[in-house]
Amino acid sequence: MGKIFILFIALIAFSHAELKGVQDLKFLTPLQQDYVGDISEYVGNAIMRYREVAKDGHSLFGFERTLGFLWQNPLTCGVCHSTLPALDFLIDNSIVTPGLEKIIAYFCGKSLAYEVCLGAIQEMGSIIVPEVMKFLIGPKYACSRLVGVCKNPHFKTADPQDYIDRVLSDKPDFIKDNDYVNAQYRKIAADPNPRKTVKVLHLSDIHLDFEYKEGTNAHCDEPLCCRERYGPAPTPEAAAGKYGALADCDIPVITAESAFKFLNNMDEKPDLIFWTGDSTPHDIWNQTVERNALYATKISEFLQVHLPDVPVFPTPGNHEFFPVNVMSYDEQDPFLKKIASVWKHWLDEESFELFEKYGYYSMPMKGMNNSWENVRVLSINTEACNGQNWYLISQTNDPGNMLAWMEEEFKKMEKSGEKAFIIGHVQPGGGTCLNAWSERYRALMERYQHLILSNFFGHTHSEQISLITDTKNQSAIHVYHAPGSLTTYSSHNPQFRILDIDYATGYPVKAHKYFFNITEANLGNPEWKEQYELTEEYEMKDFSPESFYNLTLRFRDVPGVASRYKWNVGGRPYPLSHYNCNSAGCMKGLYCTVRNFLNFESKDCRGSKRYDFRNNLADSVAEIALNPFLEHVE
Repeated sequence: MGKIFILFIALIAFSHAELKGVQDLKFLTPLQQDYVGDISEYVGNAIMRYREVAKDGHSLFGFERTLGFLWQNPLTCGVCHSTLPALDFLIDNSIVTPGLEKIIAYFCGKSLAYEVCLGAIQEMGSIIVPEVMKFLIGPKYACSRLVGVCKNPHFKTADPQDYIDRVLSDKPDFIKDNDYVNAQYRKIAADPNPRKTVKVLHLSDIHLDFEYKEGTNAHCDEPLCCRERYGPAPTPEAAAGKYGALADCDIPVITAESAFKFLNNMDEKPDLIFWTGDSTPHDIWNQTVERNALYATKISEFLQVHLPDVPVFPTPGNHEFFPVNVMSYDEQDPFLKKIASVWKHWLDEESFELFEKYGYYSMPMKGMNNSWENVRVLSINTEACNGQNWYLISQTNDPGNMLAWMEEEFKKMEKSGEKAFIIGHVQPGGGTCLNAWSERYRALMERYQHLILSNFFGHTHSEQISLITDTKNQSAIHVYHAPGSLTTYSSHNPQFRILDIDYATGYPVKAHKYFFNITEANLGNPEWKEQYELTEEYEMKDFSPESFYNLTLRFRDVPGVASRYKWNVGGRPYPLSHYNCNSAGCMKGLYCTVRNFLNFESKDCRGSKRYDFRNNLADSVAEIALNPFLEHVE
């Protein structure tokens, strides 16, 4: 049982360290896979049942309800409080923790190089063990909510419906039909006169790699290839090209800089830039705060050199932080402090101070030779919902108070008549962003739908669209957009978007997709091209949420549309025939993914389990361990 427990913890750590090859149970024997899967499902289902019992402030296991004073009394409470520090010492010390890390790395080494495993595990172990000991096995949580030997509860479950009801309680009558944004697009369409537009570059997931080397093995057995350590390619077809490789490789400097040179030479340059994070390569086992800041600084320099007069609104990605994915809102994050000084010239004083502390900010729009009145940018730090952020173990209710801050910003905007673009990295509602946080975010989107112009995120490495629905999951009130990635990691061609924004209203009306064909570039033709304009490519009447909803119906019902979408989102690295999605199951799967904002609702649509402990263990564990929100009761 001890070995299985270690394997279980190792698996979680691997998945959250994003190491390919060990993100599921395949590195175990079939018997071990069954064993771990059965135990995980049993424990997970039990915890979910116990969590329902604990909603009123009682313990998860409810022993006090059955045993009464025999279980819950001053003596047992005192024993619990005195025993836990000893357990803390046994687990979290300089002898035991390194030993556990080496044992876990040994099993990881069955799939990857030992030094890769040990580096990732040591980075994560320095966060996981203290967080578990501080909170889950801390006296306040363990003795009251976990086992219930102490009478006074310190925590109770925060019901998301209570939050939703409160936020929507003063929803204005003029948006109660959830058709406000669609109505604005109908007004734009009814205007017979030419309309002024603003060009916005949306750039994301650059993942630059200073160590990329042409001619090396692009198809190695490690999480990141195309480096000297993996040696020369065994065949010409497996070699890293001059400009990149359609493999698990990030991009060389020459490819990243070519994108900025292309933008600088455009006839109509961008008026402003949304940069939604992830600058560093994917060698997450071999990083430091200083090294990660260096990559973000280099890309900032590219922007300043090639587009010096264009305002940039940046937001950090999950790969910016060290270790990857993890950031504490209870203390100053070292990466934010370093990069804030680099981005200071793009931020005003108030935004700089808030960004340096929490990684989010709100700032009035600027640029286009004169002020864009009554428009601002809300840049959110989605480490607050990232299910791979281990600090959320102890930061159990609105990490960084970001949801409360957003609500306050919206209230001020409602009074001042302002509207806002929202930018971030990990998209709310998706599989990485926790459901409990996403439910609350969606309530804000519904209540303040008339103030929000659009949502722009990154993270997926694929061009992506997804409907933001109302809290009953009926009406499409907004759409979030991801532009794809500049990196080739995940075998995609480099890509970005330039959006045409209607100046009078602030709503996007067109989206131009640009891509860089890696195969052609390596053959001597390095050229950035426009791949398509989105509404034309999918024969949409406009850029409204209603039009995107109708597109999801075509994904489900019209053969060929889903296949074309899957072909397009990665920058067409392979022929269309490679992306056959004409079966009913595949077409419905894409419909469910794009149509439903919450990951849980998407799974319901597909007929999948919300918690799949066998096939998606790490995400299921994260949803249980880091959800629900808890209220402190003193």
